[in-house]
Amino acid sequence: MTDRKQWKTGLSIGRLSEESLQRAADAGLDLVEISCIKDDDPANWALVPEWEKKTGVKAWSCHLPFGWWGDNWADPTADDPEKWQITLDRDIPLIEGCGRAGIKYMVIHPSREPFKDEDREKYMQLAIERLKILSDICKENGCVLCIEDLPRTCLGRDSDEMLRFMETNPDLRICFDVNHLLRENHVDFVKKVGKWIVTTHISDYDFTDEKHWFPMDGKIDWKELQAALEEADYTGPFLYETMPKEYTWADVKKNHNKLKEL
Repeated sequence: MTDRKQWKTGLSIGRLSEESLQRAADAGLDLVEISCIKDDDPANWALVPEWEKKTGVKAWSCHLPFGWWGDNWADPTADDPEKWQITLDRDIPLIEGCGRAGIKYMVIHPSREPFKDEDREKYMQLAIERLKILSDICKENGCVLCIEDLPRTCLGRDSDEMLRFMETNPDLRICFDVNHLLRENHVDFVKKVGKWIVTTHISDYDFTDEKHWFPMDGKIDWKELQAALEEADYTGPFLYETMPKEYTWADVKKNHNKLKEL
């Protein structure tokens, strides 16, 4: 059993640069998740370990593109082969860059939406096939592909679907987005898939739909959730994926300290 007081504090910050890591350090954060590196300059990936050493902040994970990402389409379940190729063309350089930078965890949405119930199995099979391709590329680059649980009609909307991903590919792990569960409670989810959870997206919501509110501004029972993760021997960070206008990066650390004391 792990101890919540040992979990590091992180934040999803978007683009990575020395300046953004220093801002995170000034806010008291331990690590960050990125979506791309500043200006997407391949030469900058090699500088990341130096930036980390100077600031004391770790670039922990990278969120791979999803849906319409700038001018690019990103969807592992795209029917159109050209759109799937665009997904690969966008993801592969990010994975390779993260490998060079020492960023280990690649977070991915397993699908888009909406899906009709009668089409769900078709797209589940397609996602399993495509995610295997991407996880193999991650493995070749020293990275781990982490499937994010998703809400509504997306694939990965409950522990049963997340289990299917895990059981069909031993290289996959889970990014637990705690504000995406709409079909089961947090404790049941963690009991079933907790051993595969290696990172998180932390925010709050109203149990009706995702909101990405600041923790303790919604309905999540944070004491109960943290206890479940401790029971599951979770050792990753509390990585916040939320930043309402009324809060600052420094508030993330303060909020996480309050959660630990519940």
